[in-house]
Amino acid sequence: MSEALLLEARGLSKVFEVRSGRFAKASLKAVDGIDFAIPRGGCLGLVGESGSGKSTVARLVTGLHRPSAGSILFDGRDITHLDGRARRDLGRDIQMVFQDPHASLNPRKTIFASIAEPLIIHTDLRGAPLRARVEELLDIVSLGRRFLYRYPHELSGGQKQRVCIARAVALNPKMLVLDEPTSALDVSVQAQMLEFLRSLQRELNLTYLFISHNLAVVRHLCDQVAVMYLGCIVEKGPTAQIFDRPQHPYTEVLLASVPLPEANQPDPPPLEGDIPSPLSLPGGCRFHPRCPRHIGPVCVDQVPAQTALAPGHHVACHLHQER
Repeated sequence: MSEALLLEARGLSKVFEVRSGRFAKASLKAVDGIDFAIPRGGCLGLVGESGSGKSTVARLVTGLHRPSAGSILFDGRDITHLDGRARRDLGRDIQMVFQDPHASLNPRKTIFASIAEPLIIHTDLRGAPLRARVEELLDIVSLGRRFLYRYPHELSGGQKQRVCIARAVALNPKMLVLDEPTSALDVSVQAQMLEFLRSLQRELNLTYLFISHNLAVVRHLCDQVAVMYLGCIVEKGPTAQIFDRPQHPYTEVLLASVPLPEANQPDPPPLEGDIPSPLSLPGGCRFHPRCPRHIGPVCVDQVPAQTALAPGHHVACHLHQER
């Protein structure tokens, strides 16, 4: 592993056993053998439709789910199978900010109590030093000490998300996993939150894994992008290359579906059919039943390997393997 990388996933998979009918069980492949890496201080955007496996990846990275296969390396250390105290201590280095700030805060706790909780669990801070640290965190997220003893219902959505971020950075983590952190906010607040996240990253030297379906947000914040479809990464690379010169048919369709004034958007044929069930995955390339550019039996029968098109830019598509 390169010293420049903070996080690296190798062959990462997650299979859930679910009920299929009254007695039978079935295997749901939420994540299937993906590889990605995030440089220290970088921001990787993970994009795709709902059900593509993005949030499962977030929970694997933070230790909320255990991988079924593969490995996760963080800061040169294998964190795939941590248990007990070691797993709990991982929270000092990797923190997660969830999609819904309303559900992330206990309505019965003051803002002070919510932010102080991880400090009480993981540090010896108490009394005046604890209060001083919470006040410092509120200043970092541009709220201030006047919010110390307010309750969540007294705050706007954007303010609540800032409280969640203050709590997440309380232990000076190296990395934040941001799972749709702006989707529950008003459009007028989203731009402010993005600028805040950019400045926070610079100020605290944070590394981000940013999960979103909002491509305009990803283009603005992320320096690398990975595109997921049915548990697989179909294309990954520098943000400018992915947005300006997408190479996978799914990436082309995804970008064409959203107005992006700065992007050189392709105009592919519309997708046919619905996204397949993850309980009944198609063989070969998983996108082939809906792909407007499939090239016959090879797409149906063979799983495409990742092909390097340029430094850091990889695509899993038979179109590029046939060249």
